[in-house]
Amino acid sequence: MPKKIDRDERRRELVQASWDVLCTDGLEGVSLRRVADAADCTTGRIAHYFEGRDELLVASLRMANTQAAARMREIADCEDDPLKRLRAVLLESLPLDARRLKEWQVWISFWAATIGNKDLAGENLKRYREWRTALSSALKPLAPMKEIDVLAERLVTLVDGLGVGVTLNPTKEMRARAEAEVDAFLNNLS
Repeated sequence: MPKKIDRDERRRELVQASWDVLCTDGLEGVSLRRVADAADCTTGRIAHYFEGRDELLVASLRMANTQAAARMREIADCEDDPLKRLRAVLLESLPLDARRLKEWQVWISFWAATIGNKDLAGENLKRYREWRTALSSALKPLAPMKEIDVLAERLVTLVDGLGVGVTLNPTKEMRARAEAEVDAFLNNLS
């Protein structure tokens, strides 16, 4: 009997390999050959799961977005206190450990690539819409309704700035500074 292959798991493995290449060689270095080498497979196997490099790149960005969003939802569901919930979600969104640092390296690599690539741009816009919606929802019990959208946008800007700073200089001091900046923002809410 032939071995049953989990198609989704195989795609995840290939996307993870693309992340490894991306984090080592940058977006320009992501070729099907390099991803195949990182995944210890052939380019033919990649072609079985992805139509080409562009589809693999979109899947890479989508997986970073999906994983981060799922973790944030899980954290939000576990915390009853609105301020603690928002803090936990914000800290989870920052590159404060190796897994999240890799996600941020993926995101930053794709930001410039979204210019002129409608698929990547669409995926990026979708991520930011979902992120703003999640932040607005988390802010509702903490701020007047008329301030929610502005505060959500400020938080997006804060997290992006802190995330870039920590990604480019992932030291213990920068991670502590990012956490302190989140706390300072939240202290102004209460």
